Amino acid sequence: MTTQSNGPQASASYRNFTALALRSIDSVWHIAAALVDDGSVVDQLLVKNLRSVKKDLLKWTEDRPVVVHRKTQLDECDLGEKLVTSVLASTDPLCLDSHQLARIVLPRLSDHNLATLAACLGVDDSNPDMNPAVCVGECFIRLQNVLFTLELDSIRSLTRLSRGTESPLHDLFLEAEQNLLKTALSRDKHHSFPSELFTPSVNVEGTAMIGEDLWQGNVVDETVDGKSMQMLDPDEMVGIFSEGGAIDQAMDRFEHRPQQLSMVRAVTNTINDGEFLMVEAGTGTGKSLSYLVPTIYWALKNDQRVIISTNTKNLQEQLFFKDIPFLMKTLQAEFRVTLLKGRSNYLCPDRWRQVLDQPDDHLSLREKEEALPLVVWRSETATGDVSENPGFIIQSNRSLWNKINGEGGTCPKCVFKDDCFVTRARAAAAVSHLVIINHALLFSDLAADNVVLSEYAHLIVDEAHNLEKVAVQHMTVEVSVWRTRNMLRKLYIRESIEFGLLATLKYRADRSPMKQIWKDQLAKAVSRSIEAVTILDQANDAFFRDVTAQALKLVPPTAGIYAKLRYSAEHALVDFMNGRSAEFFRRFIHLRDTLGGLGEVLNDIPESWLADRDEFLNTILSCLESCKEIEMDLGALLKADAENTVYWVEASERSESSCVLIAAPLNVSERLHEDLFSNMRSAVFTSATMTVGTQFSYAARRLGLDRQDKGRLKTFRIGSPFNYQDQALVCVPSDFPKPRHEAFQPAVSEMIQSLVFSTRRSTLVLFTAYGMLNQVYADLEHPFNRLGTPLLAQGISGSRTSILDRFRSSPGSVLLGTDSFWEGIDVPGEALEIVILVKLPFAVPSEPMIEAQIEHLDGAGRNSFMEFLVPEAVIKFRQGVGRLIRSGSDRGAVVILDQRVIGTRYGQLFLDSLPTRHKVFGNAEALVDGVTGWFE
Repeated sequence: MTTQSNGPQASASYRNFTALALRSIDSVWHIAAALVDDGSVVDQLLVKNLRSVKKDLLKWTEDRPVVVHRKTQLDECDLGEKLVTSVLASTDPLCLDSHQLARIVLPRLSDHNLATLAACLGVDDSNPDMNPAVCVGECFIRLQNVLFTLELDSIRSLTRLSRGTESPLHDLFLEAEQNLLKTALSRDKHHSFPSELFTPSVNVEGTAMIGEDLWQGNVVDETVDGKSMQMLDPDEMVGIFSEGGAIDQAMDRFEHRPQQLSMVRAVTNTINDGEFLMVEAGTGTGKSLSYLVPTIYWALKNDQRVIISTNTKNLQEQLFFKDIPFLMKTLQAEFRVTLLKGRSNYLCPDRWRQVLDQPDDHLSLREKEEALPLVVWRSETATGDVSENPGFIIQSNRSLWNKINGEGGTCPKCVFKDDCFVTRARAAAAVSHLVIINHALLFSDLAADNVVLSEYAHLIVDEAHNLEKVAVQHMTVEVSVWRTRNMLRKLYIRESIEFGLLATLKYRADRSPMKQIWKDQLAKAVSRSIEAVTILDQANDAFFRDVTAQALKLVPPTAGIYAKLRYSAEHALVDFMNGRSAEFFRRFIHLRDTLGGLGEVLNDIPESWLADRDEFLNTILSCLESCKEIEMDLGALLKADAENTVYWVEASERSESSCVLIAAPLNVSERLHEDLFSNMRSAVFTSATMTVGTQFSYAARRLGLDRQDKGRLKTFRIGSPFNYQDQALVCVPSDFPKPRHEAFQPAVSEMIQSLVFSTRRSTLVLFTAYGMLNQVYADLEHPFNRLGTPLLAQGISGSRTSILDRFRSSPGSVLLGTDSFWEGIDVPGEALEIVILVKLPFAVPSEPMIEAQIEHLDGAGRNSFMEFLVPEAVIKFRQGVGRLIRSGSDRGAVVILDQRVIGTRYGQLFLDSLPTRHKVFGNAEALVDGVTGWFE
């Protein structure tokens, strides 16, 4: 990465400071003082006892800024809290955060930890004698120099956004702006940083486009569906993966796997013959390359697009940034690939411009500070995809991102139409051979009549075991107090000050130099609209408050804090809601009328007299559409009479208006078949877990693939290349309490403790409910702390990502997880050597969707337990077992504590799905000894 010219260094006032750095979890602080103009350190100190050095600290921080890395970490630390209260509070210095500055000036850095930052800036932190605080100080100095080389527009935007906030960096931005104005002509140097430390900024690979004459070579012509198709040679495709083939020559230590060759041949034949293929391929098969190579050649030969859909964005980006570049180089084929995501992933240039032009009209003080890491990134990005900006944490800045992303707006008159990131990405996808998307976009496009992807006839679905779940999510309708409130907040919100479109127009009506008659008309229309927003907001809160209270009355007393209540057209709740909804709907209509009147007033005012008029009209149109959609969805939820649909309400005692009304399809197989699969010439569905026992019938039925013409659907089960017999031990204790027995939970805690203390191996424990997880955590916390064994728990120890990071980096640690840890995590090697499955992962029968599925099957005279509950549990069980062996060198043990796996007839289905034989031990003690001996 290269940044514009260097210019003069930052002034001495910001180069003479005290730097602080936390060394480790024992709360020992390093401090370096008086980093002067030449970067030398006047003095250093290792702080172990604050009282002994408080005098020196007071002296060092007097009249001098304090620099820390991650100020939030400083505030949360016990010693840091004492330091802040006893020293920093005494002198009240300017406290600067090098982590925050790094997120702003180097937003695409892969992470902003001190070690990564030092490597990027060329600060040698590998010297064990280097005081970490010196490293912080050096990094901050160099970050200032990077700031002073930014373009003037970026620096001015940083200054404008930080004005009025509590950000201590505002004065630094001001200084940089003033310095740049003085030295603009002398900016002739560049900063160069290691590119491997930065996230890539590209969503299109290759230059060849659909429509060009791309293929030169021998082909076999066949006519399929009236079109001349050029078939692939299966032997040629397999040869690419064979010894001496292109991939063998390009990849060091390439492992030749018969399973991979089988999959390549199967995918090639499927595309040639215009068929559907369900292929289960175990971990380590190399699924991605197996379907990518024949897909690429097919698209090139026949000048056609192929859509590749994954469940996760992680796999989507792995395909695009890792596998595709490798194949472009290896195959020496000129093809074009686009990485495409939903609108909400992209920055909207128009909305971003509006925010920068009038930040006080659009953003709260907190959001202005949150927006700082977007400024430099906006000047660098070619894609607008927020995932390439690790400096901006979207999970914690959702409110801000919703104001500036590309989601939901109608853009008929957008001045950035040609430069819109969404439009660019979609245009690129239209002329690409491969388009890599995720399942969410696949179904969003389906609902929008293919306006995103346009027509296509070839589909590859990876992580296919999640396809039905995502389809249900995208066909589900939800209405809550927040859906309406979020729409209203685009229009108007009053906190300490007024925000939103109407607040801006109110200001313009008062201050703009337009004709008085226009000002009066605008002020009147805005006032009416603000009143309509306020009244609808009140009606919205009243309706959902009443429904929440009524729903909680109707649920059983045992439902707990969070209640779910199914309802139908004849349910008492429906009568109650319809009786309360009339006023709610009237307020929606009133808002639409007032917004329509406001739009007419705006149309009568020439844009030369009202800047951004068209943008205001766009926002009004968007809110009108949102109003109509909410009214339509709410009407359907209140009727509750659609076939193949499950209705329920979720409510909580913790909030008066918390309820959510939900309608979800009971079965999506018919819609998938008719709306999606019937249009495909060929389709490949692959996953490591698609079968129950050895059969594909359950997954085929749920996805509607069994509706294909006879003989068109092929299935293929490929084993993993890993040697599970040697690499994995799967074991069950025969003498162990049953899950319903009161002794089960204490026995689980004792088993985990015994296994961990005996083996000293990193362990993942998978639960099916938070209740037992929390109790086990309480049982193990003190004994694990005494022995220094890190114990992490979902919902207790932090976010999913932070827990995983700590687990990977802490040998011998134990992680207790529930639903989201059963799949999608990859922890190879010694970082994970034991997986404990506490219970078989059966769905909760009282969940509305599960309850409805059971009723539907039982009502048809079928066995819902064997046809639905068991197959679903087997697939999830296999995902949990699959967390253990992730490479050919991994070794480990799977421990199953649920007696039903060996004590019931259906338990055999679970055992048949295992990649290796299981071993039964007589009791818990024998199992612990057996696992320990196996490792040793």
